[in-house]
Amino acid sequence: MKILIIDDSLMDRKLMMGALKKSGVQNEILEAQNGEEGLQVLVNNRKEICVILLDWQMPVMNGLEFMEGVVKVPEVSSIPIIMVTASGSDENKKQARSVNPNLAGYVVKPYKPDELISTVDPFIK
Repeated sequence: MKILIIDDSLMDRKLMMGALKKSGVQNEILEAQNGEEGLQVLVNNRKEICVILLDWQMPVMNGLEFMEGVVKVPEVSSIPIIMVTASGSDENKKQARSVNPNLAGYVVKPYKPDELISTVDPFIK
């Protein structure tokens, strides 16, 4: 199964991939730099993606817009989504959960690698 990372920052994508690989994660990791690109990757790999790591603030299509689309499509709505974002206020968390009541996790940047791994771990085994 594959992990999809959607984040406009190449550095943040590399940090997440590094943390995952360093912890022993063997899953193939797919990347997208905004929600629109993420939707394309998701459509092309929907049966193989086990979890999506999603940034909030991105150009073209942000994380909330991405989630709004995904939760309405039965073929992909059950794929766990974990927000990995600097938007860490209680209001932001509440807003994200209102868009996706089944949100699998919410990791605030900057995060400790262990926090990311423990949030992702249940979905990659």
